[in-house]
Amino acid sequence: MDITFWGVRGSYPVPGAATVKYGGQTSCVEVRASSGASLIVDAGTGIRGLGQRLARAARGQPQEHHILLSHVHWDHIQGLPFFEPAYIPGTRISVYASLVAADELKPVIGGITRAEFFPMPLESVPAHFEFHEVEPGAAFCIGEFEVMPIALNHPFGAVGYRIIADRTSIAYVSDTAPFDLVLHKRHFLSGLEPLTDEDRAALDKLRADLVAALHGVDTVVYDTHFLPHEYEKFPHYGHSTPDHGLDICKASGVRSLVLYHHAPGHDDDTMDELARRYHEAGVQTGVEVVTAREGLVLTIGRGA
Repeated sequence: MDITFWGVRGSYPVPGAATVKYGGQTSCVEVRASSGASLIVDAGTGIRGLGQRLARAARGQPQEHHILLSHVHWDHIQGLPFFEPAYIPGTRISVYASLVAADELKPVIGGITRAEFFPMPLESVPAHFEFHEVEPGAAFCIGEFEVMPIALNHPFGAVGYRIIADRTSIAYVSDTAPFDLVLHKRHFLSGLEPLTDEDRAALDKLRADLVAALHGVDTVVYDTHFLPHEYEKFPHYGHSTPDHGLDICKASGVRSLVLYHHAPGHDDDTMDELARRYHEAGVQTGVEVVTAREGLVLTIGRGA
């Protein structure tokens, strides 16, 4: 199974001279089985390049695509209007999201393609869109892929995904805060108030469920947006650190951690230092640490 990174940034795109090495496009990952079947995870601006490649391969013929969304914050959906297969007649695009996102998905996607903002409204594109609700803990299959959604600690909710194919597994965990100082409830942030016993119990359950879902997974792509001193300033933003990612992966028996959802203010020099520091930390904890960059392809499982 191959994982290709088309967008690795969080919050907003920052392509430019300072981000050439790691890339500046927002969240989008392609998972491809040895058979050629694929899934797309998140639809930030990185999905534009992926869509161009898929459209070239299709040669104008309709295809079927499946997009798993972690949630509907801008950096995870803003590339959808520029996904080239959507403009090939007969193409079917299935979009999967959690309850909170699924409730709002069609109006959200439709809203960013309104006539005031975009020349082609969603209902007018030649492709047919279908929207599907996912539920944390309820596994489902997309062709040969077995997919398990996982609840995460993020404002208004987000889900990660464990994906099994080719007798191996990966997980995509973006976006999430750690499970200690802040609990992000469904409709508001409670992080600026003292945690109640109920909040702490909810955090403990979120962490335990995530560790259980990741148990034995080969490779985990994890939200490591903040460095520790940055997280202390913004614990309510719903993002994690490489240290917390390593802690979760070690507890789950994961072989490899991929640092992902990089902060837009982290230039290539900062990323180089971060990659060096956490590669060494991974050696100490027994977890291989890789830093995501645009264009990186990781092969896992047999033949890796």
